[in-house]
Amino acid sequence: MSSETRYPFIINLDTGESQWSVNAVRDFDLPSQHPYNSLDIWLARVHPEDRDNVRAELDMVVNGTWHFHCMQYRVMNTAGKYALCDCTGYRLDGTDTEPNMYVGIVVNRSLADTTDSVTGLGDIHALVNAIGEMRRVARNAGLIAIKIDEIAQVNARFGFDAGDRVLAESAACLMDCSRGKGRLFRSTGPMFVALFDELDPEETDAVADEIERFLGSPVLLGSFEYQPPLRVATLHLDAVDRQPVSILNELNALIREAPQVPGTKLD
Repeated sequence: MSSETRYPFIINLDTGESQWSVNAVRDFDLPSQHPYNSLDIWLARVHPEDRDNVRAELDMVVNGTWHFHCMQYRVMNTAGKYALCDCTGYRLDGTDTEPNMYVGIVVNRSLADTTDSVTGLGDIHALVNAIGEMRRVARNAGLIAIKIDEIAQVNARFGFDAGDRVLAESAACLMDCSRGKGRLFRSTGPMFVALFDELDPEETDAVADEIERFLGSPVLLGSFEYQPPLRVATLHLDAVDRQPVSILNELNALIREAPQVPGTKLD
């Protein structure tokens, strides 16, 4: 399981002992492979805007309220920059003779080969894998699709670098809107997908509304202020009981029918 981009960990919740991969020590400046109180050490490296949500979920794992944790958030690496990471973990309840354990794996999206080079988010392969993993856990799911319209026109008028900048700034705005509550992916072309497995439908809709309000913020392309038009669609599932491709096809159909939030006219 261990590689240049994947960091397995094992934490004894009763004693605070832990074991991390040597690559995690190297890439995130952990004090050793066996630090005590490693959850506090890790939280200190989480981006301040994501930290409260991450701490709240980990607290529920530690106290036994939840047995599964899956979040995407930013963590400071050894170079002092924030890397986008996926963290998946499971609580294993102990017995009279065995300790309570928390085991899992962190994926460094900034290094992974399933990372989109323009936005730094997971690509379509990472999205399919993430939906597939959710089939193993009986939890509801919310998916928000976001499509940036007219990227082809931006590319034609200002060049591909300008189109990439619109997508990159849109991805950064999505990170601010989700605040670590979900996982973000660039699906195909100018389309993003936000995946949530701990929010109810009303909370997911509230995130979608916030995306509609803030994602269309103007982007400076030279001296030209461009506001990208976009579409937003939401899909709620009581359980992930289908193949990922079937779910993504339904989401694509919803985004095609979604009304456009208008932006700058280029013609």
